[in-house]
Amino acid sequence: MAFKTPLADQMRPQELDQMVGQQELLKTGQPLRQIIDQHVNIPLILWGPPGTGKTSLARIIAKQDNYPFVSFNASTENKAKLTQAIDTYPYQSFVLLIDEIHRMTTTLQDFLLPYLEDGHVMLIGSTTENPIMSIVPAIRSRCQIFEFKALDDEDIKITLNRAVKDIYKLDDKQVEAKALDLIAISADGDLRVALNILETLHAINTDKITVKDVKNFAQQQHFSYDKRATKHYDYLSAYSDSMAGSDTDAALYYLAVLLKNNDLPSVVRRLREIPYTYIGLANPEQVTQIVVAANQAEKVGMPKAKYSLMFATMLMCISPKSGSFDETWEKLDKDTEHPNEHPMPSQLRDAHYKHSEEITGGGLMDSPFAMPRQIAQQNYMPKGLDGRQYYYPKNNANEKKLGEQYLKLHKYIYQKDYPEEQK
Repeated sequence: MAFKTPLADQMRPQELDQMVGQQELLKTGQPLRQIIDQHVNIPLILWGPPGTGKTSLARIIAKQDNYPFVSFNASTENKAKLTQAIDTYPYQSFVLLIDEIHRMTTTLQDFLLPYLEDGHVMLIGSTTENPIMSIVPAIRSRCQIFEFKALDDEDIKITLNRAVKDIYKLDDKQVEAKALDLIAISADGDLRVALNILETLHAINTDKITVKDVKNFAQQQHFSYDKRATKHYDYLSAYSDSMAGSDTDAALYYLAVLLKNNDLPSVVRRLREIPYTYIGLANPEQVTQIVVAANQAEKVGMPKAKYSLMFATMLMCISPKSGSFDETWEKLDKDTEHPNEHPMPSQLRDAHYKHSEEITGGGLMDSPFAMPRQIAQQNYMPKGLDGRQYYYPKNNANEKKLGEQYLKLHKYIYQKDYPEEQK
């Protein structure tokens, strides 16, 4: 017996006008819509929750541009699949959808880059992970990035209504309106989940779709992690903010919600990132302990990982905090907008090529290791920024100690007194 095409595939949009949601990206005049309408061959990264139309849009783009379409999963497929695709279309551009592009290996990225440069491959990367955090700059810098949002209930209901009428041939008497409302809510913004629920309910009872049936099915499937009311990203935000606010109990609660809903990867990623942001120099030793605990949790996996994650979460909350890195970066970000306006001292330039000393003065600096204190009293900062300070220590025990040393070094190197507010 032949396999039946899943309802989600039957309902996949074939044209842009059939797409639901993402109107802030796809309505006329928006940048992504212009790229599609004008057939601009530029690599794209589409990121956001599953079931929001990323793959469907990639297929539509290929169809509109009359390009062959190749799908590649970065988690399960290898270089041979990419080579096969390129060899299949040696003289023709084609759309390459890379699903889970954040898992793409460095080897594959290096292999693919030349084909992105010459336009042979029109890359469309699909990911549920923030590409700024998860995709290497070599790929990211060549792509335009667009964020897809979870679909709202009304968007999902549009497709559910089409499915019951066009595919299942059911009329309004056979489908309770509130039943479709409940399916949309249970899907948490994921259209594929909604269509899978509808398909299952129709298989159970082909004559009608009722509120009672939806409720019974939803309870059996544990659709309690309602991203519509308490979104996945909201839980992650609440988890991070509770640690920043030093509320141990709240952070542990949100940790438990995330872990019970199988989101170990997001928790691990947060605990690798935020110790440097929230704690930093206020407690460097605990930063290391937290990151080590997060790495251990990833190796062990659930359910045992919860212990090292609780350990890391509690350390995050109890440790003294410092926001000095964010404040320092704000100053650096401003001063480095136009680096050519601030040429570096010539003696800091590369001295490893022939005649560098004669051409640029590279290497003609005082060696700090030849000085009595192993510190040279010479300018290292670019022109116009001489003696500039970016770091101002926060009022915690560890940072005070480090800050004193920092200021002593700064004063000695530049032979300059502390700023008035730091005396």
